[in-house]
This record gives sequence, C-alpha cells and structure tokens, in this order.
Amino acid sequence: MDNKITMLSPAAEAWRPLEATVPRMRDLQGARVVIMNNRWTSMNIISEQIAIVLKEQYGVAEVWEKLIPLSSAAPQETFDEIHERADLAVVGLAN
Repeated sequence: MDNKITMLSPAAEAWRPLEATVPRMRDLQGARVVIMNNRWTSMNIISEQIAIVLKEQYGVAEVWEKLIPLSSAAPQETFDEIHERADLAVVGLAN
C-alpha cells in the first residue's frame, strides 16, 4: 500500500489590480461600508463581527448589509444602490 499524501494550498497568487487606476482609500475614518451577504449562516455571524471591528477599530461611520443571491449574480440594481450609498464594499461568501 502506498502511503502518499497530497497537500493542496488554498493560497492564491499575489493579488494584482486589473488596472493601475483602481481607486484606493487612504483611511476608513468616516467611511460608509456595505457588507454584501449571501446569507450562509457563517456569513451572518461573520458580518456582524466585521461591522463591529470596522466601527470600533477603524472609525467607519456606517456599516450596512445588503443581501445578495445565494447562487447567482446580483442584479445591476444592487450594484447601483451600493455605488450610491457606500464608499467600500466587503463581499461575503462564507460557507
């Protein structure tokens, strides 16, 4: 019997922006943040904790949650609303 173990690394390649013009936020102080939640149970728990940390440790002014479809793309209206109301989006896919 061959005792072989295969190990897979979940680490992604180094992140590279698609364009050099991707805007960067210098500071989160006073920012409006949306957490896009796909409604998996773990994401519900994690999103609450993210909101607490963002407000208490980074001075974020507002954190709100937008529910997104579980297994399909969000409609364009969702992105329009986020663009209008938020400075930053956290996309949650906890499962």
